[in-house]
Amino acid sequence: MRLLSPSTGLAAASCLALRADLAALVLLAAWGVSVLAPMLSTGRRAGAGEGPWIRLALALALAWRAPGGPAAALVAALLLEIAVARLTAFAAARAGTALPGPDLHSLILAGGAGADLVASAAFAATILWPDRLAPIAGALAGLTAMGAIARASLAVAVVRGVRDEA
Repeated sequence: MRLLSPSTGLAAASCLALRADLAALVLLAAWGVSVLAPMLSTGRRAGAGEGPWIRLALALALAWRAPGGPAAALVAALLLEIAVARLTAFAAARAGTALPGPDLHSLILAGGAGADLVASAAFAATILWPDRLAPIAGALAGLTAMGAIARASLAVAVVRGVRDEA
């Protein structure tokens, strides 16, 4: 199951870019199931680190398929999310503390499987309703950017709290 998640996500991105809509829909569904199955069986997500990268590959495929502002905003938001995740991990390691994991109980900080499942549904929706691509990609970009900013502010608060306690 561990290999299935990244390979189906990347294959879905390839099919999305090549306009193989039926194959992309099937692979997006398989990616969603491969993300959800470990959570249902163990309560934890396997391979939480590859989700943003697969979402970025899907966003780049969407930008290749339909270039424009919404797809570019989604790519930029995903790059922001990846950068914030790396910087917060670096700041936490430097401060000697652990930040809350990706499975926070928050709509904006859903991260992990929640973000991957929403992304899978959003990319499937852009295939099924191509005339609605701009609002769907824009909404996903906004949610992704809000999550990255919220995670960064949480990291700042945790690191400051550790510094104040010392």
